[in-house]
Amino acid sequence: MFILVIIVYIIIGILEIVPLIKRNQKKELVLYTVLFTTAFIMSLLISLDVKIPSPAKPIEKIVKAVIGK
Repeated sequence: MFILVIIVYIIIGILEIVPLIKRNQKKELVLYTVLFTTAFIMSLLISLDVKIPSPAKPIEKIVKAVIGK
């Protein structure tokens, strides 16, 4: 499964990143690369059966801090 995840992300990366480079869209390329890398790392961890904590509690605390409840 680990190798399959890597192969799929390489294919998707080539298909998505090359057009951004050709069109010289630097801001979009940086944002896409950050999100793509985050998703890739999380997918690798899931394929290795690493337990990833849910971000729901920290997000809830942030929202409550902003709203003031």
